Amino acid sequence: MRIQSKNVWIREAFREAQIQMENGKIVNIEEYNSKEPDGDYGECYILPGFIDAHTHGHAGVDTATADVEQMALWQREIAKEGVTSFMATTATESEADNLETFRRLANAVGKNDGAEVLGIYMEGNFINPECKGAHDEKLISKPNVEQLKKYIDASEHQIRRMILAVELDDNFEVLKYALSQGIRVSIGHSAAPYETARKAIELGADALTHTYNGMKPFHHREPSLVGIAYTIDDIYTEIIGDGHHVSWPAVRALCRAKDEKHLVLVSDASPLKGYQGQLPKGIHIDERGQFRTDSGALCSSSLRINEGIYNLIHYAGTSYIQAINAATINPAKMLGVEDRKGSIQIGKDADFAVTDANFQMVQCYCKGKKMLKE
Repeated sequence: MRIQSKNVWIREAFREAQIQMENGKIVNIEEYNSKEPDGDYGECYILPGFIDAHTHGHAGVDTATADVEQMALWQREIAKEGVTSFMATTATESEADNLETFRRLANAVGKNDGAEVLGIYMEGNFINPECKGAHDEKLISKPNVEQLKKYIDASEHQIRRMILAVELDDNFEVLKYALSQGIRVSIGHSAAPYETARKAIELGADALTHTYNGMKPFHHREPSLVGIAYTIDDIYTEIIGDGHHVSWPAVRALCRAKDEKHLVLVSDASPLKGYQGQLPKGIHIDERGQFRTDSGALCSSSLRINEGIYNLIHYAGTSYIQAINAATINPAKMLGVEDRKGSIQIGKDADFAVTDANFQMVQCYCKGKKMLKE
């Protein structure tokens, strides 16, 4: 199959090009109109498929309860916003529930029924109650290597990234063990002082979870994790680009502090995103359309990644390069899948998001398969 456009995102610029794909891979990139295309998208953008590195569910599908069929629904639905791969993100639950969740999710990793599940992102339970957000404080536990071992076994080693409140991790033992098992570590839901976080980064932690949310605010005498985001260049910083979780001036400040290679746009999506049924007990929608717990805490988002890119450009004032990288090559590198995801290059997966100039969806290809009705 061949598709083409006058605006294909290659090497951080829009270029006229034709893409040939076979067996789910990009096999050639040629000049526009070099051969008769199967699809000509004209002035529309052909972008690398978007990667949502932090999402809890979609259309009523919840990582805490989803079976293989429900995961397949999620994989199809999320492609409607141009997402071609994502991390299934868990929350704080009891140990028994976590073990069951990890067993179920392990069966979905790598299955192709739309967007690819790249692995499991473990957000609970090793977080700080001071920064719990919508997590259940009664179920939060102190970082524990033995408990992590159980979770890794239950997941069949499909936990690829985890969140850790490093200030509660004695001698950074959980951090060290996770890294030894190939699990990448983000600092999040954490009250870590700047120096504690810096030491954890020296040991191998490489990202901050939903920057500004679930952490202490910046202070000129204790910069906290926000200060880490501003001053350590090579740390990946997630941002929920919906304008509700973080104000646009604060997003703009982060974008100016980071280079084009380390900002990562995430949805942190609620399972209620796109859901039309009755809301669960204890959850309501506020006057701005955001999910909140009865205590008032924001409870994930309803952000669509394609709209997040638009938001970063038009409301936060980022460049096209920084905004598009934040949804493509940066999360690919943060997750260690840049060898096959995140950019339009020969040999990589044929994952594409086709949008208009306002980043509204026209078509999505997951490993060469059309996902939207035209």
